[in-house]
Amino acid sequence: MRNTKTRKLTITALLVALTFLLGLTPIGYIPIPPISMTLLCLPVIIGTIMEGLGAGIWISLAFGLTSLFQALGITLVPSPLGTFLLEISVVRTIIVVFVPRLLIPVVVWIVHKAITGESKVRQRVATGIAAFAGSITNTILFLGALYLLFLPELETLAAAFGATPETFGGVLVGIGAINGLPEAAVAVLLCVPIIWALSRSRNKGKKITTTES
Repeated sequence: MRNTKTRKLTITALLVALTFLLGLTPIGYIPIPPISMTLLCLPVIIGTIMEGLGAGIWISLAFGLTSLFQALGITLVPSPLGTFLLEISVVRTIIVVFVPRLLIPVVVWIVHKAITGESKVRQRVATGIAAFAGSITNTILFLGALYLLFLPELETLAAAFGATPETFGGVLVGIGAINGLPEAAVAVLLCVPIIWALSRSRNKGKKITTTES
């Protein structure tokens, strides 16, 4: 039991550190103005599936912090949009950058638990669908929260995106498709083999420990 807790804490800490490393450098956020594509869903998805919902929430909290740091301009990839939103409302910006991220592990955990089974094929399918769902959750909730919470400043916000209030909703849908679908595809393509390899390594370790005992 103690070894299990130690392993979980260690892996969670490593994934949190990886999230900060990606988020504070150009590796994790790929600028595609006016917003960025991100790889930071990957540690959240991997941590949630491998170590549970609690671990995923801690990692997603780190994800949200990197977005806040971007808005504050204290990363190597500052976010003009985040800075713009902070100038309008600090509270609403914090909600936008944290709530969608914190719901990623919830969706991943629910979807994975609902689909996974004993067979390896079913486990991989569950991982792929959960990864896709988690990544898309981030995209939809982030853009949706951005639209709804800053609706009073719709004209100003639309202008920042080079749109009008009438076309702004369509612009966000387009951004969601252009950015969100590739992000989700990358999540599936990377998370499935990574989690498979980690699970296989963990199972080997358990077998060795059992044999030694």
